[in-house]
Amino acid sequence: MKNKYLKLALVVATLTSLVPTGTHLSAASPTGKWRGSWNSGATGHSGPLKARVRKVDHDTYRALFVGRFAGVIPFAYPARLDRVAGTENQYTSSQRLPLLGTYRMNATVTNSRIRANFRGGRDSGTFNLSR
Repeated sequence: MKNKYLKLALVVATLTSLVPTGTHLSAASPTGKWRGSWNSGATGHSGPLKARVRKVDHDTYRALFVGRFAGVIPFAYPARLDRVAGTENQYTSSQRLPLLGTYRMNATVTNSRIRANFRGGRDSGTFNLSR
């Protein structure tokens, strides 16, 4: 009887080790189309935002963020997203924009969201996008 329970415990332990626990997060790819909004913490302005992201290589992506300021003034913000070394879902960007100076961005990417903080010139704020 004791031997039977020992075998059963061994089988359960083996099967349990084969079941994925969901604790491992794979790298979320920012590739694709996104939509959401931007918000300036410095001015309080906000508006709609779309993005299209394509992969350049394993650690680099190109993004084009397109939005509207004051509801009617369109803008486009190109960005090179570089994966932060040692991370799977953190990206950084630094882009010089004509007349506006250098804008820097730190982004966290999941399978369904991009959340980014940006800073440039006298402005700073957030991008919040989802698929």
